[in-house]
Amino acid sequence: MNHTLPGQITRRRLLGWGGGLAAGVGLAPMVTACGDDTSSAATSAGGGTLTMGINAAPDTLDPGATGLALTLLISFALFDPLVYWLPDGNGGAAFHPGLAESWTISPDASKYTFKLRKGVTFHDGTPFDAKAVKATYDHVVDPKTKSKSGLGALGPYKETKILDDYTVQIVFTAPNASFLHQQAAGNFGISSPAALAKYGPIGFGNNPVGTGPFTFQSYQPGSQLTLLKNPKYTWGPKALGDGPAKLDKLVFRIVTDDSGRYNALQSGQLQIAMNLPPNNISAAQKSGKYQQLLVPSIGTPLGMPINVTKPPTDDPMVRQAIMYAVDQDALVKNVLYDVYKPAHNVLTPITPGFSAAASKTYSYDPDKAGKLLDQAGWKAGDGGTRTKNGQKLNLEIILFSGGGLELPTQFVVSELQKVGFSSNTSVQPFATAQASFNSGVHNLGSFGYYGADPYLLNIWVNSNAIQSGFNWSHYANPAVDKLIAKANSTAADATRNGLYEQVGQKLMQDSMYLPLWDVAGAFTLSPKVRNLHQTLNGYLAFHSATLG
Repeated sequence: MNHTLPGQITRRRLLGWGGGLAAGVGLAPMVTACGDDTSSAATSAGGGTLTMGINAAPDTLDPGATGLALTLLISFALFDPLVYWLPDGNGGAAFHPGLAESWTISPDASKYTFKLRKGVTFHDGTPFDAKAVKATYDHVVDPKTKSKSGLGALGPYKETKILDDYTVQIVFTAPNASFLHQQAAGNFGISSPAALAKYGPIGFGNNPVGTGPFTFQSYQPGSQLTLLKNPKYTWGPKALGDGPAKLDKLVFRIVTDDSGRYNALQSGQLQIAMNLPPNNISAAQKSGKYQQLLVPSIGTPLGMPINVTKPPTDDPMVRQAIMYAVDQDALVKNVLYDVYKPAHNVLTPITPGFSAAASKTYSYDPDKAGKLLDQAGWKAGDGGTRTKNGQKLNLEIILFSGGGLELPTQFVVSELQKVGFSSNTSVQPFATAQASFNSGVHNLGSFGYYGADPYLLNIWVNSNAIQSGFNWSHYANPAVDKLIAKANSTAADATRNGLYEQVGQKLMQDSMYLPLWDVAGAFTLSPKVRNLHQTLNGYLAFHSATLG
């Protein structure tokens, strides 16, 4: 679902087929197969214009203020973080120097000290130094910026201290073990302090100035965003390539209509189409003319929060029956054209703290689902719908529009019907649906999240996020709240991840979320596109991209 979480994290990281970002699985440059294409773009190893079709307009071009994951994909070409976090090519990940050459973390993970790179300049000619880092973080926390996701991603932020011209220390009021991951995710690309002062907290979003491999040229609202090669760029991470970008120009064309985006790819107007629906992806694959890049993400699978307070799903046995009744493998095969991977967990497999044991909590077993409903007092009757004390076993299902769950939900409804459930499904605008979810009028909802750290669980599991946040399961468990807080205050990765594994196992045991498929970004490419890199947040890096 393509939205983020508010104040603390806006609608940015919720996602669906229509948008959002995902994370990468391999660092080595992706080289497309050879083939014919009608693109008019240059086909030499260097130069030319690469045009990517995106399905939505950015809400702002300011990474610190944005409420859309899509904006962070764009900002990755315009801005550099202090530290990059990238796949290592072996199924793991590693940190790489960005605008910081080195860094140290206090034992309690409450202070992060960065030694900064010298000789870097912003696109407007402003020198990069410690003042730029402080200005960037001050900008994110400035109420006038109205930061949607960056503010929440900062956690218990206190201040940025300038220790000298090229040393800064970012200080938190409490341990914040997620920060190094979070700062690499895009919201904290370092911004020109001169541009921040010139354009102000709001105006900077229309005049972005970073240090990245591309510079901002123009934005035609609702049409396209054009970036130009930064010829001075020599400070990028070696993992993404050496020196300036190879492309002369990078264009993001806004094509909200799915068929229009696919048609533009076929006609050569686009070299990349982002997040086509599964049927188009399947058709593109069968044509043999395109490369399909699926970028798995750190985060929460697409799925359905189960309201643990509204009858009949307030009964654990009813919730367990739902978990056993739905065949995720069949859903992916029959509805999603085998494009995505079935999910059986509250975290995706590449997320730190993912518990393999939690994924084995439930398997497809409709007979067991039926027995659980029998034990819960729901008896099979005429017409197939179970009843109890004269009441039908009925579920109220609410989806938010544009989240990509309409067709999959039809499959889920069919599966549940087989074991005796009836249901009513409504699709509401996001703001309306969010109010419905917070008030708890639903039994099943819709959700999914692209993240940078397992601390994302705090966003949608914490007891404090029920009335106005994203705990749409209405799951209140103080012990889980404390376990998540303990994990985020634990600096040692192995211990921290072990705590998150415990959380994942408990959440699955309590059957408060029905996972359906793992979140991932889908990119359909012309065979001329080469040397893209993937990140751990679902972005594509265009540092070394070429055409031809």
